[in-house]
Amino acid sequence: MTYDGEYPENSILVVGNSQTTGFNPINQQFGSFFITFILLRETGQIIDCGVSVTLPVTGRFLRGILLGKHLLKDEKKVVAEVQSRYFGSSQKAVIAAYRDAMKKYREVTSERKK
Repeated sequence: MTYDGEYPENSILVVGNSQTTGFNPINQQFGSFFITFILLRETGQIIDCGVSVTLPVTGRFLRGILLGKHLLKDEKKVVAEVQSRYFGSSQKAVIAAYRDAMKKYREVTSERKK
């Protein structure tokens, strides 16, 4: 599922942030690690995402793990897949950024319900 350009009106953008180790190339280039998620507001389904990595192939690999998943419902599945398939030095940062995005999504969707 990929959207080129425009996203549906019921989509939202949420960014999850985390830190990498001091000698990680991501930290040298960006100062932190982040994942930008485009989500369907009502379900939390990930319809697009981008990650702060130094090589495009790494971004494509992580994107392949995340696309189509549901941010909240699929946490265990995503974390397990990252731990079993992604062996980059930023593995813990990926998981932390994912969980940070979950927290922000919960905040955004609970505010809307009020």
